[in-house]
Amino acid sequence: MKKLIIALWLILILSACRTTQDVITMMVPSGSPELAQLFMQNQDLYQVDIVQGADPLIAAFGAQSHDVIFAPTNLGAKMYSANPSYILLGVVVWGNFYLVSNSGLDDLTDLSQKEITVFGQNQTSDIILRHILREHNIQTELTYVDSVATATSLFLADPSRIVLTAEPSFSKIQSIANPLKWISLQEAYGSIHGTSNYPQAGVFIRRDIDDHTKVQIEDDIKESVERVTEQPMIAAELAISLGSTLEKSIIINAISNSNLMYQPASLAKNEVITYFEMIMRFNSNLIGSMPPSDFYGGHS
Repeated sequence: MKKLIIALWLILILSACRTTQDVITMMVPSGSPELAQLFMQNQDLYQVDIVQGADPLIAAFGAQSHDVIFAPTNLGAKMYSANPSYILLGVVVWGNFYLVSNSGLDDLTDLSQKEITVFGQNQTSDIILRHILREHNIQTELTYVDSVATATSLFLADPSRIVLTAEPSFSKIQSIANPLKWISLQEAYGSIHGTSNYPQAGVFIRRDIDDHTKVQIEDDIKESVERVTEQPMIAAELAISLGSTLEKSIIINAISNSNLMYQPASLAKNEVITYFEMIMRFNSNLIGSMPPSDFYGGHS
């Protein structure tokens, strides 16, 4: 009887450990990456931490605290150069930046000699904007703030400003500001490179995760993105049930403006390399060095 009790006790312990191990931990920045994974966050299989800004992502890469990290692709590459613990599984956000103002913003030439409020100095938003300005030989004065939320607040206080914003803040501004003019940085990027998509945010996975789990994660990401983009109303309702404070209509609009599409790293590799080469020419410190071939881990 005593042996039976001990055996049952050991089974319970092992079952508890297995349950803990089976939970896949993810860190996801708020905004478009958060929208992409909504149907994963709604599963018991995933424990998702939604965070603001780059600092928590950098800390997670360094501590290897999560199985999966959604992050700007260049940030993942930079962290890889310091410690190759995470590889790029795939790209999930393909550009969501917009310049807004209530007047005088019909095309890029209207930016000449103007002040632009920009969030995320030396981050993706800043890189893309400055790349576009430089390629078009447009001189401006850039004033930096700490976050897209701060940039949005400044615009709402003074709509005559020219402000760089991103989804879902762009959709929030659209619902409030009238009149409103905007320039899509995706379209401006396309006028330079022939494609309006750039690999803005990726999904990074711990290198030591087994292949079965890796395939499961990749399948779930693809399914989530497909459901979000094909069923935006249901996705918006899910976002609200999971804690979003945005209005349903704003979330729906943000989904359509976020350029969400999952593409495994094996297929996105050439576009990622082109993007990284552009960043390296701009400021090599933002990546460190071009990552090797084993950085690209997605395969399906």
